[in-house]
Amino acid sequence: MSREQLVPLEEVQRRQRFSRRSAQPYCILHPAWHIVGCNTPFCKLTGYNEKELLAMSLYDLMTSEWHEVHKQMTQELYQTGLPQRYEKECVRKAGERVPVESLINLVFGHGRNTHFYCAFVTDITSHRRVEEALREWKLRLADIINFLPDATFVIDLNGSVITWNQAIEEMTGVPAEDMLGKGNYEYALPFYGTRRPILIDLVLCSDEQVENNYSFTTKEKNLLIAETTAPCLRGKEAFLWGKATPLYDNQGNLVGAIESIRDLTERKRAQDELQNSLVKLQNALEGVVNALALTAEKKDPYTAGHQRRVAQLAGAIAREMNLTEQQIKEIRLAAMLHDIGKIHLPTDILSKPGQLNEIEMQLIRTHPNIGYEITSSIPFETSVSGALLQHHERWDGSGYPLGLSGTDILLSARILGVADVVEAMASHRPYRPALGIDRALEEILLNRGILYDPEVVDSCLRLFTQLGFEFE
Repeated sequence: MSREQLVPLEEVQRRQRFSRRSAQPYCILHPAWHIVGCNTPFCKLTGYNEKELLAMSLYDLMTSEWHEVHKQMTQELYQTGLPQRYEKECVRKAGERVPVESLINLVFGHGRNTHFYCAFVTDITSHRRVEEALREWKLRLADIINFLPDATFVIDLNGSVITWNQAIEEMTGVPAEDMLGKGNYEYALPFYGTRRPILIDLVLCSDEQVENNYSFTTKEKNLLIAETTAPCLRGKEAFLWGKATPLYDNQGNLVGAIESIRDLTERKRAQDELQNSLVKLQNALEGVVNALALTAEKKDPYTAGHQRRVAQLAGAIAREMNLTEQQIKEIRLAAMLHDIGKIHLPTDILSKPGQLNEIEMQLIRTHPNIGYEITSSIPFETSVSGALLQHHERWDGSGYPLGLSGTDILLSARILGVADVVEAMASHRPYRPALGIDRALEEILLNRGILYDPEVVDSCLRLFTQLGFEFE
């Protein structure tokens, strides 16, 4: 049966003329839900032109999960004759989904057996946004409840206190009845002894000068988090952590702000004590390093000062390579101890004026392992003891004791290896006079990418040729 048999052409045309004059998206539907007419706003809503829509079914504009719902609605519409209103998602031509509300009427033609449907469609995207805003408001209310165990207060847009909970009463010693309704920064007095904007005011109006009063400030969406010192909280200085956020009503209008505060004074004191302990430990470790370095130098007087000079150069190379201060410190520590393993070697080998034989060289090559064993029980970072073990490894794998190559060698060891070679060649040795810094730089340049890490070599060369580095 054709559409024309069910819906007279003149009736469809009359409805189409009406629909085109309507500003609301509107379509006329065959009983099988084929589109037989529509207006321009409907085309605009769906993204299809009229010709395309007239070849489509309403189901083509729905997501599949709505098909069954639509069938049930159709039955109820036909049985009762009452308009049906429901929400669904319209799938536009480009594929995006638009939330819409449809009002569908059953319309009869010349006879009771001839009928079609009229659907008025409304884009409810903005309504959904309002609903989402309402959900967010409820979440914010939940957040407020979560704030309650902490010292919490709320102000309105006039800066008057409208909530002052029990926790903040206990923190400040100020009862709620003495604070509620007060404005003019009254809430700052218990903390700072003066009326002034604080974190909660930054939420409502950004102020760089106020922000500078806080040692730490960060923002996560609408939530502002900060740390500060309150000079006179119940007569004592206190370290405080706070978070503040704006408050909105159901229509999304800004109505005030809320701030929650924690007293972290004891935690801060514990952190400071821990930091002081770490500094003392670091100083003690550096004392151990210096003592071990002096021990090694007394064992081998010809290398007196060698480790300190290597530490100076290695640290400078690390800084030129933009390593962190912690990495630089670790590399300097490793350099100060890199020859500590030699204290286990016979003095006559260390100070022998001539070339060493093969057995003596094998003994010399054990000093990285010995140094690693000596320092393994000291709480250094891995890069320190690792650099001691690997500082004679070479880029091409020809070094010792592990035969590592390339980036398998720790960066700290690669830096230490270059600094060690440069300082050693530039200084006097029992078996030869000093070769000078030019000869040392020539050596690392000649073996760049062969024995030594190219990046480390380049940084070392820049220090001497461009930045005027000199050993102290």
